[in-house]
Amino acid sequence: MPRDLEDLHKGATVPGDCGAPHDVMPPWMDRDRFNRGRDFFQRHLPGIFMSHYINVIFGFGVGSILDVLLYTGKSSSPEQAMKRYISTVRRLILWHDGDVWDVNSKAHRSVMAVRNMHGRVARAITKDRKGRGCEPEHNENYSSGVTAVSGSDRVYISQYDMALTQAGFIGFVLYPEKFGILCTIAELEDYIFFWRGIGYLLGMEDEYNMCSGNYAETCRIISQIENELIKPGFQNPPEGFDLATTSFIDGMQLYLKGNHLAKDVMFSFVYDLMDLPMYKVSLDDLYMFIAMKGVVFNTERVPGLSGFAISHLSAVLNDLAVLPTAGIKAKRSVIAENKSSS
Repeated sequence: MPRDLEDLHKGATVPGDCGAPHDVMPPWMDRDRFNRGRDFFQRHLPGIFMSHYINVIFGFGVGSILDVLLYTGKSSSPEQAMKRYISTVRRLILWHDGDVWDVNSKAHRSVMAVRNMHGRVARAITKDRKGRGCEPEHNENYSSGVTAVSGSDRVYISQYDMALTQAGFIGFVLYPEKFGILCTIAELEDYIFFWRGIGYLLGMEDEYNMCSGNYAETCRIISQIENELIKPGFQNPPEGFDLATTSFIDGMQLYLKGNHLAKDVMFSFVYDLMDLPMYKVSLDDLYMFIAMKGVVFNTERVPGLSGFAISHLSAVLNDLAVLPTAGIKAKRSVIAENKSSS
């Protein structure tokens, strides 16, 4: 079990898939606890959805993760970023709704599809980079945590990268109240345990599975990731950061009407979350950020608000799931016209 970020970093030269069998549960698996973690997602969907959205933006600040995303081309334009995020959300819902331990279930096949995809991408990048005999350029003032790994020793989608990505899905446990999630530490530990199981199925070794510990141990690692990787990544962004963040946020704006998820609003939320100096925005965006922060914080505090949010979010996700490419391009055209006229 990793004790800190340094322990995780040892996995930077270890392939992300340890080859563990996908059809055998690990000896530490507690199905009742795992299922309680699944139920946690259902009860706190709005806050968790918001945290996942924010953590996608966080991930763009980590050079090793951003490098892979940009290589695949799935974060290089609003259309591509939107399609990628919708696909991720649909998988997450399936993993929480279905039985990932049943090898014949859609949920299990979905997890295996992601595991296999990681392997294909890792092999493709390795072959391409070695063939060209070069490494990607990065901001000299920023460390992604893999500076000691270069050249032929570089492992793409390593156990370290898997752990950092895993942190994004449970990062909210560090401050659940900021996402409007009202729960006990025991409930948070159940959700952490759920992601320990998902990590195992994706090929993570227990040695690098950051969800192997209790609440305090997990929070210690998340806090280190935030302070040593995410914050520096935002203050001195890696190459491609602006492209990825703009594509992602604009991609979501292709569907969502209004400016409640506009880039300056979301960056204000991110900076506030990490206690960074206030992000400079217009007065209108500042008002929008304050309003959004208030709604998110009070989602489970105001009677009826959580139910309304879940109902609205479900409708949005269902609509996004069937939105055709032509519809995406049409919405982009309308948004561009609105921006030029405003």
